[in-house]
Amino acid sequence: MSSRKQPAANPANAQNPSSPTTQGQPATRYDAAKHGIFAHTQIMFDESAEDLAALAAEYHEQYNPADSTKRFLVDTLIYNEWRLRRMRRVEADLWQHASDSFLGQNMELTECTSGDCFATAAAAFERLQRIVNSCERSYHRALKELAARAHGRQTPQPEESKTTSEPSGSFRNYPNPPACEAPNPPQAAPNPVPGAEPLQPVPPPPPNFAAAALAS
Repeated sequence: MSSRKQPAANPANAQNPSSPTTQGQPATRYDAAKHGIFAHTQIMFDESAEDLAALAAEYHEQYNPADSTKRFLVDTLIYNEWRLRRMRRVEADLWQHASDSFLGQNMELTECTSGDCFATAAAAFERLQRIVNSCERSYHRALKELAARAHGRQTPQPEESKTTSEPSGSFRNYPNPPACEAPNPPQAAPNPVPGAEPLQPVPPPPPNFAAAALAS
């Protein structure tokens, strides 16, 4: 049986509980995003860990990845869609920032057009568009690969370029070159007169001994 003092003491004890309290309560919002694609480092500023966990649950329920490769592809889809959602918010902030900058530079004006805003922050919009294009390419590449694996095939990889010329082989692969033929023997000079016998060489005249004796 409780004493008459105990009911009065209960409210006081509730103000000073003996059990330890949980420190860092705000961190519990990341319990659903503990590792991998769900790491709390993926949450920026006004983003919600619960939204990321819900997005991931939708993809995993739809594709049900059964191995590490498919899980990587699904995580790639999640990551790129999450970034695309972020880029949409970034774009809205860029428009507002460009509007404020334009009106700050033109104090005589009270409003500006979309063209004025775009011209003020054109470089920022171009960088944003490049990020969006990169995310979309990565998303659709992973989606195509995931669809191919779901049908039991892999996406064909581009073949390496083949050279059209034949590879240079060893000199042993070629047939032996033809033996060098002896040069043709010199031909006799043709006879200048058709049908005539060939000319014979004229022998030198015999020595004249009588003329030699008289001269001496």
